[in-house]
Amino acid sequence: MTAPVMTTGELQARVNRGIAWLDANHPDWWKADRPDQAGPWEGGGPIDVDELVMSHNCYCVLGQLLGNYYRAPISVDEAVAFGFDTAIGATAPNPDITEVDAAMADEFDALRELWIRVIEQRRAEVTGRG
Repeated sequence: MTAPVMTTGELQARVNRGIAWLDANHPDWWKADRPDQAGPWEGGGPIDVDELVMSHNCYCVLGQLLGNYYRAPISVDEAVAFGFDTAIGATAPNPDITEVDAAMADEFDALRELWIRVIEQRRAEVTGRG
């Protein structure tokens, strides 16, 4: 059995929902000069796109922003719907674990690229560089 694969358009739609959620709840989320809230590992700070690892609870978008993925006041289903997490694994009954791992890694990589594109685009609009 093959793990399900989302198209770039489907992933972009999820990220767009995440952008809307962040804009409503953390308006300056994308800014490079956003001050640390309480220091590393405690409250989050600016998102470092070079260190963005979507599969890591402290280095993903929410992890860097809030200090930890699990501090976000959203459900796992919402995290998936907002492009903060992968849907793969929960939707594939008894799949070959190697296929799931590869599909999850691919989806996390694609989500990372989409988030970096948005963050860099917003930063470039403010600085006039990009």
